[in-house]
Amino acid sequence: MKITNNFILCAFFLFFLPGCAYITHLDEAMFVKNLDDNQKQMQAQLAKEARLYKKLRGDIDNQRLKQLTQKRVVFSRYGKPPLCRPAEGQERIKETCIYRMPSGGLFTEIILLDFDSQDKLLSWQIQGSK
Repeated sequence: MKITNNFILCAFFLFFLPGCAYITHLDEAMFVKNLDDNQKQMQAQLAKEARLYKKLRGDIDNQRLKQLTQKRVVFSRYGKPPLCRPAEGQERIKETCIYRMPSGGLFTEIILLDFDSQDKLLSWQIQGSK
C-alpha cells in the first residue's frame, strides 16, 4: 500500500505540476512568440522597402524613370513613399514625395519626386548621394 501512495504522489508531481507551470507561464510564452512574429514581419517589410528603393534608384540611374509618368504608376512600381508634402512656392510643382532607404540611418540618401497638379512626374532629385 505504501508503494501505491508513493507512486500516486510521484505521478502527481511528474504529470500535474508541470502542467500547472505551463498554464501559469502561457501568457509570457505567447507574448514572446508574438514579439518574434512581429519582428519577422517588420524585417520582411524593411526588406521589401529596401528592394523597392533600390529598384527606384536603379531606374533613375538607367534612365528608365520617365517624366510625365502618373503618380499612381510610380506608387505601384516603387511602393508608397514614407512622406509626400505639398510644394509651397514652387511653380508647376504641386507635391514632392520622398523615398529613402529604410535602414540607412540619419545620413542616408533620399530621392525626391516632384508631381504637378495632374499627378504627373515632373522631376526627381537625389540628395545625400554617396
